[in-house]
Amino acid sequence: MGRRLQINEEGRVWTKVIARNPKSLSALSAGKASYGARSILDQAEDYLLCAKLYPCMYQPPKVIFEFMSGIEESLANKLKAVGVIVKGEILPNSNLCEESSNDSWDEESSDEECLQNSQEPSLQEMSECIDKHPEIKTLNLDVTAMMAYVSNMTNGHCNYVFKQEVLTQQSAWETKRPVKPVLERLFKDKTLVCCRTAWDDFEKIVNNLGGATEIKRTEELKNMVRVYPDDYGGEDDYPRKNLKVRGHVRLRSKIIFNFGHRIKALTVSANEGFVRAAMQQGITYASFIHESRALTEGKEPTATKISL
Repeated sequence: MGRRLQINEEGRVWTKVIARNPKSLSALSAGKASYGARSILDQAEDYLLCAKLYPCMYQPPKVIFEFMSGIEESLANKLKAVGVIVKGEILPNSNLCEESSNDSWDEESSDEECLQNSQEPSLQEMSECIDKHPEIKTLNLDVTAMMAYVSNMTNGHCNYVFKQEVLTQQSAWETKRPVKPVLERLFKDKTLVCCRTAWDDFEKIVNNLGGATEIKRTEELKNMVRVYPDDYGGEDDYPRKNLKVRGHVRLRSKIIFNFGHRIKALTVSANEGFVRAAMQQGITYASFIHESRALTEGKEPTATKISL
């Protein structure tokens, strides 16, 4: 008999499917099993605790236990009391002294369990979450978001062919899909914050690569953003504290996104690679993903200006 955990509605609902004999479930929950066997109530506590560690838009997912063969009423009531949503036929209570020769109560380890993400949200869907969650009033700005905001490219100067192919590609994207209006719409009536690492690294990049106008915009942005210490908001929860730094998961990005999570802010970033890599480790962040835009004012003198 298999058990499945299905993650639906973009992570907001966890459904565990159980096909065990209802009498066995009740007996195991009553302690009639070998030492170390875990009951459905034990598992319920684990899933509810785990749900609190993996919030979706800062709310723990709903935990549903669906019993394919039904569940006895007394056990169903106990599960409901601890916060589990029970689905399946509610059966009359049996005599727990009865034994079933067709099902062993202590064969918990023989059950197959698999994790399925049947509705994995796309990054575009994650970005659209801001429209669905107007209660989020604080935005955590990543380095990439601040660069896109002050870049000459996003401020009316996307009519260039640069020597750097990546900049020319971004200019073409900017012509079709301007980023600054998106950010301005997002920033409206929001509190803008960032952590010290994000601001210091952003300011260093602007001072080294930015042009005079981009530096001026950075000073204006500084008056709009409140900078907090990296460790502001307390300690990281267990999953995010243990997010492994490897590949696209860089330490700087982990610091920035974890800061946003601790203060329950929406992190604004072009770092799609980090978000995907974190998801592969089972970690999600409330984030708004926009297209990347580099600082370009310093590259304009060697670029070819074109008419749009």
